[in-house]
Amino acid sequence: MQYDERADGGEIDVTVPEEFEISLPETRTAGYRWQAKHSAEPVVRLLEENCLPNTSGVGGSGRHVWRFQATSAGTAELEFHYHRPWEASVGPARTFRAMVRVRP
Repeated sequence: MQYDERADGGEIDVTVPEEFEISLPETRTAGYRWQAKHSAEPVVRLLEENCLPNTSGVGGSGRHVWRFQATSAGTAELEFHYHRPWEASVGPARTFRAMVRVRP
């Protein structure tokens, strides 16, 4: 199952050992990057993280994709901040949060 920015503030319900993805738009050409702020372990484990470029040419938005696996029953919060690394003191331009509920 894949979740995008519409899942912000919501819940993700999965069962062990189900996999799911979070896919968020990212404008790396303007310096913006998504960064995970919380580890959701041991409830979910990060399997893979990729930055997919814009396929329509120079500029524009790509996608930042995280693939997770549910590893144990429980709840955990996933939180990602969207910012330019050199503007860290300003705070994130956007935030994505979702509560993950894992059933056995």
